[in-house]
Amino acid sequence: MADEVKEDIAPNAEAAPKKGWLDARLRLVIVGLVLSCVLGSVAFILSSTVADTSRETIYTSLEKLEEGDYGAARRIAESFVGNYQLPEPEQAIPPYVLGAIAYHDSDQFWSEQDKQRIFMIAARYLRQSADLGYPEGYATEGNYMLGRSLVLSKQYGKSIPVLLKTYEAAPQYRREIEDMLASAYLADAASSDQQLTDALTWADKYLEVKLLSPQQRDTAMLRRAKILLRLGRLDDAVAAVDEIAKTSPVYVDSLIVRGEVELARAKQESPDREKELNAAIDLLRQAADNQLVGTDSTRASSYLLAVSLDEAGETPAALSQATRTRKIYFRTPEGIAAGVLEGRLLREAGRYGEAVDVYRRTLQDAALEPEFRNPYLTIEQLRIQVTAAIEQFLDKQEFQNAVEVAQALTPLFPRDQSLQTEGDILVRWGDTIMSHAQVAKLAEAETLRKEARERFRSAGRIYEKLAAERFSARTYTEELWKSATAYFDGQDYTKAIEMLDMYSQYEDRSRQPRALVAKARALIALDRADEALELLHECLDFYSRDPVIYDARLLASEAYLEVGNLTLAEEMLQSNLNDGRLEPQSIEWQNSLFALGRVLHLEGEMFEAQARVKGILEDPEAVPREAFELLEKSNSSYLLAIKNLKMAVRRYPNDPQAVMARYLAAECHRRSSMLPRKRFRLVDIETQRVRFDKEVKDNLEAALEIYASLVDELTEEFETRGELHPVHADILRNSYFAQGAAYYDLQQFPQAIEAYSTASNRYQNDPIALEAFSQIASCYRLMGQPIEAKGTLEQAKIVLDRLPENADYSETSYGSADDWRNFIDWLISTL
Repeated sequence: MADEVKEDIAPNAEAAPKKGWLDARLRLVIVGLVLSCVLGSVAFILSSTVADTSRETIYTSLEKLEEGDYGAARRIAESFVGNYQLPEPEQAIPPYVLGAIAYHDSDQFWSEQDKQRIFMIAARYLRQSADLGYPEGYATEGNYMLGRSLVLSKQYGKSIPVLLKTYEAAPQYRREIEDMLASAYLADAASSDQQLTDALTWADKYLEVKLLSPQQRDTAMLRRAKILLRLGRLDDAVAAVDEIAKTSPVYVDSLIVRGEVELARAKQESPDREKELNAAIDLLRQAADNQLVGTDSTRASSYLLAVSLDEAGETPAALSQATRTRKIYFRTPEGIAAGVLEGRLLREAGRYGEAVDVYRRTLQDAALEPEFRNPYLTIEQLRIQVTAAIEQFLDKQEFQNAVEVAQALTPLFPRDQSLQTEGDILVRWGDTIMSHAQVAKLAEAETLRKEARERFRSAGRIYEKLAAERFSARTYTEELWKSATAYFDGQDYTKAIEMLDMYSQYEDRSRQPRALVAKARALIALDRADEALELLHECLDFYSRDPVIYDARLLASEAYLEVGNLTLAEEMLQSNLNDGRLEPQSIEWQNSLFALGRVLHLEGEMFEAQARVKGILEDPEAVPREAFELLEKSNSSYLLAIKNLKMAVRRYPNDPQAVMARYLAAECHRRSSMLPRKRFRLVDIETQRVRFDKEVKDNLEAALEIYASLVDELTEEFETRGELHPVHADILRNSYFAQGAAYYDLQQFPQAIEAYSTASNRYQNDPIALEAFSQIASCYRLMGQPIEAKGTLEQAKIVLDRLPENADYSETSYGSADDWRNFIDWLISTL
């Protein structure tokens, strides 16, 4: 065989060493030894002998290969694998010998899988030898074996350039190469019409050979028909299989092609669709019934029958056939394609759990091959089908099923793709749970929010792994950002800060501001407002033109409130509102307006508290000037708060912050009545007294109007939902008592009694009811009705005795149960 290889492959090349070369080479060695002895260099003699013996052994492995002594050839070749001290031309010999032995060893195996594995090994060794330059005189033979090994190990794309290169250099192999190229182009075609056209070209060349046996010609015609079918030339495909006799071994395969043609015609929505589908089903069933289990034809007919039944709308039969195909022919192209079809049919039937199991098994089987190749669907089509499954699970809120499918994407699809998909699913899962929590009952809502945070934290971990996978990719920092955001939403603020630190380390300057603001937000959540302010001022000082500064000011205001600096908190908000670039339609302007109202209300309370400390509650004549000045500051803050809070409510009535803003506005009105009431007592001029009295009434009546609307609105909400958000519940309770206080200040005692009575009835199981009873008694006292006052206080004692022993008086009242009992007894004694 070696002689033929030399003559056909490289007629002008230097011949490789052959039998008999050993004697000549030994003579050269002897001459070298003699000359060396004459020169008197023993060391040189020894080194020359070793080197020549090594080269003899390497070439001997080629001789043993040609003699068919594969055992000896393998043993010698393996001893030199990785020996880089050999001259470069000789380094190609060991992998060539080992590759050629593996190539010939494939004849010893019957299993297709074993053969494929052996050809893969052969291809790997031969490719290594090719890269090193093949042994001299063996290039064409090596390329032929390499190309055939690549084809038979299903590495079709890699085989094509090798076979094309060998085609011109090895005329004796042209028929086999034409056959292999036609099959390789067809198998590697995917959706490429050009590759299918090339496949048809080589298939036709092969059919030009006149010495083909009838079986070879029928097999070639069948392949031609499959190519034409893939090209959409349906009539030509039928004409090709018409040449195959019924007695041919591939006749049943021709029935499958006919069935595929009918199926393809039906998919074109022809007028005879039903007839064509029935014909396809009949042909494929006929093919399946005429085959042994496990053959290529049986697998193909089994899968295509499931496809035809699905197209015909026979869903139960199609599902049964797809399931049968997947289970019987698992880990085959037909079994994998059937699994994809089965998964879709199960999803359409709402059997999501079963569908997930099928997708997991199918993706696992598809990943077993070194390169995904399936004549029935491309890797892209598989990806689309799996993506459609995930999207359906998401639409149906079957999030756990979606996660399991995403996790099964690896190793068939890149790991980072699987991680990204899983992370996105978890975020969407968390968002959905949060939306459910917004409309759920309070007890359930908290459980839902806790579950949502777990999902977000899981997403943060997944995105963190994704970032590590894409460290060298352009999207690395974006994955870090997604991880930080997910951790923040999951309230794992420490991990969020860790991710943001990494983000800041690698992100360019233009995107640093958002990292500073995000980190500051996390620090505030961790009660580290001082550290947050450092970052926020860095953002404001160095990135003043970046749109994120509006968020930075909002956060800075919040941080200043945390550290008790109301002046700077207000300054940050005023900067947003008076910036000139921020539109009222923006969420930052909206939030700043609400926040400014809250800060001004808090500022008013602070000055009022200071005024009380300085003696503002004393008789007007005895009030220190400093106390009056503080009360005037308080009043100014309240008036500004009212202006901003009412503007916010008017502009954004549906904002969730609007309820609190209305309540605070009412409180500002009520508290603003203190200053004119004090002034009323200090003046004797009637016009001034009338003006101050009007200010008192206007403020209290404005407050009463808001309290009443809040009570009506929140009571309706409570009756509709059966519960209130804790914040709204507090506003409702406080509005009841504030109504009573406002009526009391207006000296409208019957209305005050009515308001306090409503409050006491509504909160009779709460210590705050005692406050209502004491205020009712005070009203009766001022109305000159001591008996009613005493009766009210006695009722208060009954309520006190009924309160549970573990009642928390500190939440809504002052003192303890004993303190209240003593206080009520004292009030009774004064009547």
